[in-house]
Amino acid sequence: MSTGHAAPRITVYVPCHDYGQFLDQALASIVGQTIGEWEIVVIDDGSTDETSTIAASYVSRFPDRVRVFRHETRRGLPACSNIAFEHARGEYVIRLDPDDYLDESALLVLASYLDAHPEVALVYPNYSYVDEQGKLLAVEQRKKVGTEVQMLDLPAHGACTMVRRRVIKSIGGYDENYDAQDGYQLWLKILHKYQGQVANVATPLFFYRQHAGSLSADRGRILAARQSIKRGLVQRTQGPVKPRIVAIIGAKNTYAAMPNIVLEPCAGRPLIDYSLESAVEAGVFERVFVTTDDPNVVNYCAGRPGVLASLRPSELSLPNVRLSQVLHHSVTQMEHDHSIYPDIVVMLSVFTPLRRASHIREAVDTLLAYDCDSVVSVYEDLELHFIHGKHGLEPFNRGMIQRLQLERESLYVDNLAIHALWRDVLTEQDLYGREVGHVTMTWEDSLQARSPIELELVARLIRLAREPESPDGVLHP
Repeated sequence: MSTGHAAPRITVYVPCHDYGQFLDQALASIVGQTIGEWEIVVIDDGSTDETSTIAASYVSRFPDRVRVFRHETRRGLPACSNIAFEHARGEYVIRLDPDDYLDESALLVLASYLDAHPEVALVYPNYSYVDEQGKLLAVEQRKKVGTEVQMLDLPAHGACTMVRRRVIKSIGGYDENYDAQDGYQLWLKILHKYQGQVANVATPLFFYRQHAGSLSADRGRILAARQSIKRGLVQRTQGPVKPRIVAIIGAKNTYAAMPNIVLEPCAGRPLIDYSLESAVEAGVFERVFVTTDDPNVVNYCAGRPGVLASLRPSELSLPNVRLSQVLHHSVTQMEHDHSIYPDIVVMLSVFTPLRRASHIREAVDTLLAYDCDSVVSVYEDLELHFIHGKHGLEPFNRGMIQRLQLERESLYVDNLAIHALWRDVLTEQDLYGREVGHVTMTWEDSLQARSPIELELVARLIRLAREPESPDGVLHP
């Protein structure tokens, strides 16, 4: 007779680097689950605090259900996840970050959902925000997949998302070249291999701790990681037949308040140079087409490799003209005059010189990765806003009172830097289509130069970026 233990149904893995102060609460929340068919895999990622002592105490209490793997030096979240996947015995796998903790019914609810829906590869819940001491701040109510949202470009939280072990093994785990956003990588891989078979439940099932050391506060790192993940996915999935992509740079140069702004020096160079160079550096365009109302701009662009410039009718520079009309005319002109028939059109504003080639590539990658009609560049507005209600002004995004970016209250501002869309979507009346994706830029990268003061601000930022840091750590002009 066998004396071995039955394999657990659920593997909960906990990667931990110097979060020992929270680890006991995280592990206790697993032990206290209403479903008992769990195992715990702790990955001690080079911790120098009490992590190893706390993890060892759980091994001694539950020797058949808790295992610990240690890296002597820190290797990062994707590497920790892959270690857990290699050793997971459960049918379902879920990550719990060491500074978070589970509701007592979390594993039961999520596992029951996957049991009842064998076609679903991944399921995730709502969650509660708590502060460093565990005080409740707010509840994140994610939009319901399939009813409230069809466009799946808002990924599940990387932690506390339950995935079938079979699915994880079929997609090969994580690429360890990315040091952040492993949840986003998992999300994209599953969307593509399993045709969007993801789901969520409306119940808040874990407690997401907000504190200064949280990765979620590192905005720039997150955005850069997402760019790289999308780029890698598109490169792996594209075949020999690729879409023909062109850039359209709108270069109106007859503003009364800023005459000749397109050719105005910005940090020592004409403003248009920044758009031309980022378009070329992006490396995705067959041709760059400049549409302008000024012959001087046409002459300035003449002779540049891969760049065409053309005058547009004066009526397309009137104040009430829609961007879709300008773009439609430019594409039609390109097709008629130059026999260039694009599959994808990317319009770049000449007035956002801090937009980089990586932002442009991300917009194209997003269009391809999510199979949407168009993609717009935005920055997320993180300020508290009000609307007028019965008793005067009322908070619109109430979560921002506590600096919480709740999904249902998120505000995105079109920064006008990038509009990418499939050619068959574009009409004189529309440049969005039905399904609109987005790429997020920082507020600083979104700055426009449409007035003398804005131009000077942008120029100052460009000069600062060029200057080396002095020995005292201060940038000097």
